[in-house]
Amino acid sequence: MDYYTLVILVSLIGFLLLAALLLIPVYRFLQREDEAARRFTDAYLQQQQTLHSDGATDPNGPVPPTQT
Repeated sequence: MDYYTLVILVSLIGFLLLAALLLIPVYRFLQREDEAARRFTDAYLQQQQTLHSDGATDPNGPVPPTQT
């Protein structure tokens, strides 16, 4: 094995380790955020369904525009 091959292999391994070191925490953060969003969405939808179970709209909500 000549010197250039050794340098190439060490550089490649170093690059892969650095990429893993930087990308694994980002991936884990995105997974946690996705799970939190999923839980929030389920809880929010259940809350809205119980509040508006009769199909009525929120009385404090926005007023629809008038027809002219």
